[in-house]
Amino acid sequence: MQRIGPILFKNSAANIARGSASAIVAIVLPHFLVRTLDHDRFAAWALILQVTAYANYLDFGIQTAVARFLAQAIEKGDVEHRDKLISTAFTMLAAGAFLGALTILPVIIYLPHIFTQAPVIVIGEIRSGIAILAICTLLQLPLATFTGILIGLCRNELPAFAVVASRTAGAVGVIVAIRQTHSLVVLAGITGGLQLAGCLAQYFMARTLVPHLRVEFRLVCRTVATDLARYCSTLTVWSLCMLLVSGLDLTIVGHYDFGQVGAYSVAAMVITFLVGINNAVYGALLAPLSILQAQGDMRRIGSLVVKVTWLTNFLDIGALVAVFLSGHFLLNVWVGESYAAHALPILKILVIANAIRLAGAPMSAALVATNQQHHGISGAAVEGVSNFALSIAGAIGMGAVGVAWGTAAGSCIGVLWMFLFLFGWLKAPLVTRRSLLLDACLRPAICLLPVILCALAFDRLVNFQLRSATITTGAVASAVIVWRWGWTRRSYQPIVA
Repeated sequence: MQRIGPILFKNSAANIARGSASAIVAIVLPHFLVRTLDHDRFAAWALILQVTAYANYLDFGIQTAVARFLAQAIEKGDVEHRDKLISTAFTMLAAGAFLGALTILPVIIYLPHIFTQAPVIVIGEIRSGIAILAICTLLQLPLATFTGILIGLCRNELPAFAVVASRTAGAVGVIVAIRQTHSLVVLAGITGGLQLAGCLAQYFMARTLVPHLRVEFRLVCRTVATDLARYCSTLTVWSLCMLLVSGLDLTIVGHYDFGQVGAYSVAAMVITFLVGINNAVYGALLAPLSILQAQGDMRRIGSLVVKVTWLTNFLDIGALVAVFLSGHFLLNVWVGESYAAHALPILKILVIANAIRLAGAPMSAALVATNQQHHGISGAAVEGVSNFALSIAGAIGMGAVGVAWGTAAGSCIGVLWMFLFLFGWLKAPLVTRRSLLLDACLRPAICLLPVILCALAFDRLVNFQLRSATITTGAVASAVIVWRWGWTRRSYQPIVA
């Protein structure tokens, strides 16, 4: 495990493939759905997916904990602790699934009071669709233990394969189904059933890799459960804060401005795709960084945080430029002019918010890997609460666009909180505030500043030749700056506080 670089690259590639499978659902399917379903049914389908996704928060971070603790148990060769860990985690996730079943029932019953503007004709299908997808999602929760095993073994390519296969099959199934029926209940059954099949595949993969693994109720250990609960309590609060950051946006739009749910969901799907690419890299960091911590190699942890933050900031800023330059054209090809015209203003705001918020994501991943995630709670809480409050205020005042502005404001508050307070609280410093801010965040922004300014001015230029010349000039200037100053020798150096 000394060669962390190749492992990180392999796992990142696998996670990107896994995220690409979600992109099939998030990007490809709307192209067909908006051309087959009417506006209200497409909005209803988006809300079904959003509401049932809340069940994933009942994971309580246990899958992440399994990956971390299993990697360390294997490093130490502790087989007995390994089996107790898996058995305890499986039992805790099963309890979470039961809790989810009790929670989702009142949501289904009182659904008309949540989405008061939704047409009565689609309420029944929303209820049935949520029930079907929720059952499938809750059944997947205990199986997430085995996903954690595969990630803890640094075999990220295996869950990636299972997810790619199940998501692709689900997308094909939905496309075939909507040619025969517009029933949202049928779409929910196909989507949920194939996702569950992907989780079962990961169960058999984990059993094959660890043939003597025991998952038995008698192995459930109170001490292990306490350790998991202590570790996951922070992750749970963190997840709830992230729910306030982005998980409730579409639901807020559905309550205050149902007519814009379709447009907002289209913009949110693009952001989901971009976040998935980033998460592919962050997820691959977990096991290697946990092992580096077990080895006491904090210098390499700091170096990885700076490098990954630098890379993902370039990707996120590049995505921002692409949206401002060609967002309308791409949206028009993807979902048609009607949705594109309403979704583009929302997407521009959300992509800015995304670029700002994800600047701190690699640092957050490092906190989780080194068991310091409790230090990030206050920042996540501040961002979550401010995002939720500002989004509701924005929805009341400006509708769906106001929700997007609330998200952007919350992102600024969260990143500012991290740089002002987080570094002073860490007992085991990972990287200096100066290195993360200057080398990993400001350097990419400054390098791409010429093309960013050109992209912001793009819509105001009516002449095609002037547009082409402006963008070409900005792109060449940014390329020269990146080549000369974008990646210095210092950025490769191990960084410590």
